[in-house]
Amino acid sequence: MSGPEKKFIGRDRFSLRDSPVFGTVAVMLFTLGIVLLPGEKLGALFLGHGGTDAKNLGNAVFRAIGVVFMILLALDLGLDVFSFSGRRLGMLLALPFIIVVINNAPLVGLATGEVEISASAGSCAIFVLNCLFVGLFEESVFRGVLFPLILRKMPNTRSGIFWSVIISSALFGALHIVNIFAGAPAAVIMQIGYSFLVGAMCAVTMLLCRNVFLCALLHGAFNFCGLIADDLGTGQVWNGINISLTAAVGVAAVLYGVFLMLKAVRTDTAEKLFTDTRADDSEKVEN
Repeated sequence: MSGPEKKFIGRDRFSLRDSPVFGTVAVMLFTLGIVLLPGEKLGALFLGHGGTDAKNLGNAVFRAIGVVFMILLALDLGLDVFSFSGRRLGMLLALPFIIVVINNAPLVGLATGEVEISASAGSCAIFVLNCLFVGLFEESVFRGVLFPLILRKMPNTRSGIFWSVIISSALFGALHIVNIFAGAPAAVIMQIGYSFLVGAMCAVTMLLCRNVFLCALLHGAFNFCGLIADDLGTGQVWNGINISLTAAVGVAAVLYGVFLMLKAVRTDTAEKLFTDTRADDSEKVEN
């Protein structure tokens, strides 16, 4: 086998079985199946009662199972999305996105006492577990597998990378349509919109760091901050100050993401993501 064939063995292996489009559809259907599983019923089997704790625990278990499948799939496709080495600059460039995560917490409400955390330690632990595995599952799906597949379909140009970010983020936002059965339509539409933006933020992070665990940490922390009042406490989350801060941080994050896409993201990212992780280091594409 020649050098170039070894370099992109992950691409060749996948193209022998399915097309990227078919793979994207199959992974989306699998993800939808996991999301629609009755988490509260499973959690109730462990806790002996229903409610928020049961729902969070059951969802965490189902998503943990999904994470295992997605990691195995990523490894089988030869995707290099798990390594921490050689990407320090990318991690530093992605660091400002933490501001988006922190701003998602009800900081004003907590400071003024309008929001109070009243849940037990057990409920807090289950909530953290759920945020962790939701982040791991959704990022292993959308940034660990689907994003590289979409990148592979696109040309290795800045425009191709841009549209890969848009498409993968749109798919991530669209997944949240299933919440229409559990919430008000207006709230779900808002969730789809900010999920698209969070997906784009995580996609840019993947382009910079090529590590799905960092994306999952960002995603899980965002969920933790955003849901802490709903799941663990009481009070008014949104007020004028909070809305203004969120709008300002959102605009700044979008502008920073565009800047990174134009200045920091390289056009050979798809090839790097598809480097076979089981090949010798000498056969991998250099950072």
